[in-house]
Amino acid sequence: MTISDTSARRRAVVVHRRDGGLTVSCDLLPVPPIEGAALRVRPEYVGICGSDLEQIFGEMDPSFEVTFPHVLGHEWSGVVVAAGPAAARFRPGDRVIGHGALGGNIWFGVSTDGAMADTFLVPEAMCFAVPPTVSSLRAALVEPLACCLQALRTAGGVDAGHTVAIFGCGAIGLSMVGLARSLGARVVAVDRSPHRLGIAARLGADHCVEAGDDTAATVLDTLGGRGADLVVEASGAPAAQVAALEVTAQDARVLFMGLAHRRSDQVSLHQIQNRNLRLLSSTGAPPHIWEPTLRLLDRTGLNLEPLVSDVFAFEDCAAALEAARDATAHAKVMLSPDGGRR
Repeated sequence: MTISDTSARRRAVVVHRRDGGLTVSCDLLPVPPIEGAALRVRPEYVGICGSDLEQIFGEMDPSFEVTFPHVLGHEWSGVVVAAGPAAARFRPGDRVIGHGALGGNIWFGVSTDGAMADTFLVPEAMCFAVPPTVSSLRAALVEPLACCLQALRTAGGVDAGHTVAIFGCGAIGLSMVGLARSLGARVVAVDRSPHRLGIAARLGADHCVEAGDDTAATVLDTLGGRGADLVVEASGAPAAQVAALEVTAQDARVLFMGLAHRRSDQVSLHQIQNRNLRLLSSTGAPPHIWEPTLRLLDRTGLNLEPLVSDVFAFEDCAAALEAARDATAHAKVMLSPDGGRR
């Protein structure tokens, strides 16, 4: 089926609850009518997020409202193909992205149908115009970058005088590598995957440390013993959470971004007090941070495309999800209607 055939039916990557578990398949669905201030969008790229994997493989935070079946996908870039009668800001041909927050714990692509379809409907109020200087692939990576920009603002920012240590080189950690480096900071990236550390190096990390038996000591040795001014924990792993406190400089900030599903090992209150540490957390990208993130991409030229290791077609959604789970050989996995980079 081609995109032009979707006046009747559309392909969509659908999450089903079957036989007590969840399955994902590429199905043919009706094309819903467009009403009100909705936009009908043809996706260019749709990213697989860690939260997508969590919902499919049974690790989703129970506070989120999940409906089944639903079309997957909340990290996307696309082109408007039609606008509802009440839409005022966008017209066919406009390139857009959109945040996923629908209020409370109701999320686009989790509680409602998402973007992994030949076309999909999205409220105009959720959408932002993509600057001409920003490619559709870069635009599809705005969500993790927006999470990082929000977190850095929460933590007080960084500049060329700071050293930043980042634990975990998933999409969030790698986005933070690129962002901190674009602001001039000295960056140390830490991960168990040599493949992902290689991406961190391409994004400008000054030092890449492979996590092992004594990661904290290795990081401190790399930094000459002084420690980092800002430590970003982006993995959620208990061992990394503990190590994040151990590699701090005096008066440092420790920013927890990785979603923690297990209790961390015991940490030293003495260390927090002795070094006068500030512990902060930041999760997600509220709607107000998306336009500043797009302006940052437009004005700095920051290019996070090295994060994207694969682009799968919708029909290959099962293989795409398996690739996204494999940190040894893959990083950010995208889908597009027919696969491949444009």
